[in-house]
Amino acid sequence: MKNITVKYGVDSITKQVEDDFTFGDLQESDMFKAALGFGDRTKALVEGIEQDRTTVIPAGATVRLETAANTKA
Repeated sequence: MKNITVKYGVDSITKQVEDDFTFGDLQESDMFKAALGFGDRTKALVEGIEQDRTTVIPAGATVRLETAANTKA
């Protein structure tokens, strides 16, 4: 288990998660969605750099979630 801090807007939450918890897991997590109020279309940033959904979140990381801009496929 490890602690991570997640920020969305002006809100933030620090939670303990499994060691193999990824950025994609975070973006799909009902627990974090309910606590912070974000929707399905987000991007995860660490120090301003967008992270791949399959990357494991390092222990002690601070992740900022932002609403992803609409894109055309």
